Amino acid sequence: MNRPVRLTANTIIGTLEAGPRGPILRDAEGVAWRLHFGEEPVPDRLDGKVNVRGKIVQPDRIDVEFWTPLAGE
Repeated sequence: MNRPVRLTANTIIGTLEAGPRGPILRDAEGVAWRLHFGEEPVPDRLDGKVNVRGKIVQPDRIDVEFWTPLAGE
């Protein structure tokens, strides 16, 4: 059964950038997504290269379920 992208979790590795509407995750191919943390505030130490797991809910937005920094990358 094919499920829509928004119902499945995606894992993306990329670099964070500051955007006018919040943090932006840009992958190695240059694709960018706005990160949405729901009711939670944007984490303080959210910068550099990270691994993000979440649902792509719009062509440019991910609802973040989990994230972790990638040290030494």
